[in-house]
Amino acid sequence: MVRVSTDNGGTKMSQPTTAVSLRITEEDLALLDAQVGLKGSRNRSDVVRMAIQEYLHNRPLLQDMDSVRIPLGRHDQQQLGKLYELLGVTPEIAAQEGIKLYIAKATASLAPINNTLDAVLEASRAATIRRSEYQE
Repeated sequence: MVRVSTDNGGTKMSQPTTAVSLRITEEDLALLDAQVGLKGSRNRSDVVRMAIQEYLHNRPLLQDMDSVRIPLGRHDQQQLGKLYELLGVTPEIAAQEGIKLYIAKATASLAPINNTLDAVLEASRAATIRRSEYQE
């Protein structure tokens, strides 16, 4: 977001803007106010603009896709920063790889259970007496 200083010390957006009225609960307003002053925001409008931009820019590319928001601690942020500098691995790529590894591990651990259930089901089907009225 580019800002241009004005004579009165405030900030002015470099592109034309439109004022929008918004109704939110007192609780949400308090949470919004708590974000003022963080990450370069100077007022409620800055916080709302940044939230909208983050929401719109982090949307999945395809309609059937979904996204996940992962809170990161300082150490994880530092480690991801090092990975990016050394290998060009973005946090999004690292998260996707981590999810793929987790799914592979989880499905591998479930394979013996699934195989056992499949065997029991097959044995049950084989033990069932077929009746002529149910056969085609």
